[in-house]
Amino acid sequence: MKTKRQSYIGFRPIFTGSPSIVTGGFNLNRTAQSFNAGDIIPAGSLAIRDEQTRLVKIVKTAEVLAVDTVDAKIVTLKTGEFYQPILSVGDSVLKTVSGTFADAPTITKIEKTASKMVITLSAAITGLTAGDTLIEVVKDGSDNAAVIGDANCLVLTDTVVGEYETSIDVVADTMQYELYERRVLPIPASQRDSTGAYLKANPHIKLTKSF
Repeated sequence: MKTKRQSYIGFRPIFTGSPSIVTGGFNLNRTAQSFNAGDIIPAGSLAIRDEQTRLVKIVKTAEVLAVDTVDAKIVTLKTGEFYQPILSVGDSVLKTVSGTFADAPTITKIEKTASKMVITLSAAITGLTAGDTLIEVVKDGSDNAAVIGDANCLVLTDTVVGEYETSIDVVADTMQYELYERRVLPIPASQRDSTGAYLKANPHIKLTKSF
């Protein structure tokens, strides 16, 4: 597999030090999820690696910045200077993962600029407000809405989605260091352990709320 590496130290590091990179090449799983060629998967995104298939899925999340007061289906998402949510038209999203998959609102339109991202949903999400986290859901074996899985690693660097194949590097151990969670896309409570300081599916990924 071809692998393109970038620096994770950069102008705005997302780790407190140099983490351990999972050896071997991985590719983005384009079958399990929708991605648009040219989109950027931000460094620090929650990910699920499969050591046998060498494929990686992304736990897509976004923080709500505002809900339109006239049409609650129009939602502005928080973006940063260094990242935007990696959502696509057709993705189903929820604030609380419950109910049937068919009832989960889907994204019907996305408008984004360098400073903001606005999505239009097929239906409003009851109780959605600024500060809430949206998470992509998929259909489980009982036709219910479910998260795509529990993250066991993090995306190492900003990764551009290719038209056909996308190589991707991941981190499964921050070692003595930590991820600056305020500098990346939101990490839902459901992806954390009981202390909130580690990933539930991988306690070797440590988190810090420091700036």
